[in-house]
Amino acid sequence: MIKWLLMTSLTGSVASVLFILLRTKLASKYGGRWYYYASLMALALFIFPLHFNVSIHQPPFSFYEKQVQPDSTSAVIERTATIGTSMPDQTADVSTTLESQGSSILSVDQWILGIWMVGCLAMLYRYFFAYFRFKKQAIQSSPIDRIGDLKVVVSDDVHSPMLIGFIKPTIVMPNANINEEDYQLALQHEWIHYKQRDVWIKLMAVLVNCLHWFNPVSYLALANISEACEYAVDEQITKGLKTAEKKRYSEMILHFASNSPVLNSNLALPKKQLYRRFSLIMKRNTGSGKKVLGIFLVVLITTVSVFSSSVVFAEKSKPLTEYSGGIKTYYDAFETLEENVQLMLGKKSIHITEDLYIDADGRKIDYFNRTEPYYQIVQHWQEKESAANMLNKTMSIKGQTVTIAFSERAKDYIDDKVIQQMIVNQITFNLDYHDPKYKYNHQAFFNELMKRGVYVIDEVITPKQFTYRLSQNTSGAIVGHKMYTSHDKKIKITDIFDGKAKLPKTNENGEINQGVQLGAAFVIKSGETLAIDIKELTDKMPTINLAIIDETTGKIVDPIFNASSTWSRHIYTPGKNEVNHSFKVVASGEEQDHAVLEIYTYKTGKEEVTITN
Repeated sequence: MIKWLLMTSLTGSVASVLFILLRTKLASKYGGRWYYYASLMALALFIFPLHFNVSIHQPPFSFYEKQVQPDSTSAVIERTATIGTSMPDQTADVSTTLESQGSSILSVDQWILGIWMVGCLAMLYRYFFAYFRFKKQAIQSSPIDRIGDLKVVVSDDVHSPMLIGFIKPTIVMPNANINEEDYQLALQHEWIHYKQRDVWIKLMAVLVNCLHWFNPVSYLALANISEACEYAVDEQITKGLKTAEKKRYSEMILHFASNSPVLNSNLALPKKQLYRRFSLIMKRNTGSGKKVLGIFLVVLITTVSVFSSSVVFAEKSKPLTEYSGGIKTYYDAFETLEENVQLMLGKKSIHITEDLYIDADGRKIDYFNRTEPYYQIVQHWQEKESAANMLNKTMSIKGQTVTIAFSERAKDYIDDKVIQQMIVNQITFNLDYHDPKYKYNHQAFFNELMKRGVYVIDEVITPKQFTYRLSQNTSGAIVGHKMYTSHDKKIKITDIFDGKAKLPKTNENGEINQGVQLGAAFVIKSGETLAIDIKELTDKMPTINLAIIDETTGKIVDPIFNASSTWSRHIYTPGKNEVNHSFKVVASGEEQDHAVLEIYTYKTGKEEVTITN
């Protein structure tokens, strides 16, 4: 929400200021009506900014939160670990905030949004209270005339003709001596306002001003819309008139010059605005060059939007750390440097092959770099002589030369920018890496590895090709997980939970079934699969524990420890003897914090039942 306000406010401000500064030239050259449309486009940017590769995945604050129900069952499940994927210590360099008073402490974002909301409501009250009070006083007399669908009334509370009302507008004339010619011109003027729907456009401008009450330019944009709509009406009335007739119309406007509420369409205007209007009225506006104006508007608004997006969302690239984007090359601190080099080069009967996911910046998706995956990469190191038949290239990174080899399956990605950036990130990170726990020379190890070995890209897998890692337990149930992306589409059968939940800290005994229950209990029928999508975690709680519990038997059928990396999906397809049982899902975190998850069942697909070794 805050980013949206900042982006729209900046985008709309820059566009509006440019149109205000160029107001006289644009209106004079292209006509008042076209300037009016252009100003409306600038105003619209206060609400709907153009986006250029700028995305907001989640707002920093949400007013909506689903309720969760506590669970009370218990069990202890043994933890498992894999090489190179151990959980970071709780003392990792991640900023956290104290919650000594729980959720009652408001964040900075919440305070900012609260202040903004109070200001917005105050502005709405100010405008609309004054408007409706004025309207009630102005239109209480009986109609004296009618033009089309509009009634015409006289009021002592107005000093110039104006159009009041949204659903059934009324023309209000001042209680003064007006000759017939001025009266007819005034009626025609207000009738055009009615046909242009100017009262609704001014309402939109007022709402924009209320939303962006903190931005001084929004007040200028509101005034500019009021002036631009008068340009459009003047142009419509004076089209084809002779100089003497235009002068007579200008005198009528001058006669009614005064002040009135902003939501009304009226003839009352400040002196400078009157001068600009009279200048435009007396000039012969042919509206020539409209095609050129259209091109100008597109270029201008596109430029403004790109500039504003880059200013609001530009962030310094975060430093690579071991659990935030950095790809660390495995090193066994209990072995010698030479033994580690031989291990990585495959001289000890095995290859250390890392299967990793990277984002669009070539950074590893990890505990503190939770974003949508761009590629899945399979890679390893091996001796230079054994990679001679592969497609090779060399790269110079930080003064070091590294040889990269691409297998037959990965050769099409030899010039891929994301892959190149991943390699640069990985080499740079390893050349600078110092293990905080084990004191060994990682740079010496990595230099030796680059000297004797080749960095091999075995395979590059795109999001559409991501598959599940599946296994089958003793009951015949199939469990698995994958990194899901925006390409994954599932048709839900049962919607169990979709929202934000506050998870408790997993108890000291590691009993994950002591968390909170997400949603109500549910039944998994034959041909259905349960899916748990992890959508948002926090730096305070980068991993969570989940347990799928069979309520019919009271057993935990699928314990999921240390689930991390937002954009991950876990699935469970029950075995033959578990079909039609009642299940529930409980969750807890390494610390107490909020998480966003979606839980549902869908029709089991072929990919969820094919287990590959």
